[in-house]
Amino acid sequence: MSEPTFKITFKGKTIRGVDVARAKSNFSKLFKLPPNKVEVMFDGKERTLKKELPMEKASQLRAVLKKAGIRVSLVKNVVEEKPLGVDDWELNDPGTVILRPVKQPERHIETSHIKVDVDFDKLEDKPQPDPPEVDVDHIAIDDTEEPIVMTKEVEIPDIDLSQLTVDEPGSIIVHHKKIETPDIPTDALSLDEAGKKIVEKKSIPEPEIDISNISLNVK
Repeated sequence: MSEPTFKITFKGKTIRGVDVARAKSNFSKLFKLPPNKVEVMFDGKERTLKKELPMEKASQLRAVLKKAGIRVSLVKNVVEEKPLGVDDWELNDPGTVILRPVKQPERHIETSHIKVDVDFDKLEDKPQPDPPEVDVDHIAIDDTEEPIVMTKEVEIPDIDLSQLTVDEPGSIIVHHKKIETPDIPTDALSLDEAGKKIVEKKSIPEPEIDISNISLNVK
């Protein structure tokens, strides 16, 4: 199967953020076209810049055009398969075996060490339990057209709305209460100089323990 090819199409569009005049100038330098023909290429119609390029070269060219501010698209070329004719067929000689069936090898299972010990005198048929009898004499089927569950109408309560009032649209229902900032006196506060240690470490001497009266008895 041959390697797929791609064509590069252009619709006169530029990369976002790139000035159109700059993109036209770069297009003219890359394809060596005069300004009048460059203007035609940017009229919005789809045109094919390259017809058949392998994937690697097509991607490289698209990257170069993108860097120049020109937006292009890669379209895979569709290869039409040629129908097979009579000349494309090859016939084997009569009697040629095209496909040989695979025969599975026979397996020998050793059963000489297997022994079945069955006492046929103790074999007996296990009786099957009878299905339980269910008394259905007290069950009756109601074939009338009356509903099984009777619906009950619920009366709608009469609510007096004469004492209710409605505010105008946009009215504030809940008023937020503004909390005043408390006045905290800071006259008695003072700040140390920058870099001064807030907590001074104090070295505590190790205590002297008198162990002259301690003896160790080992048995």
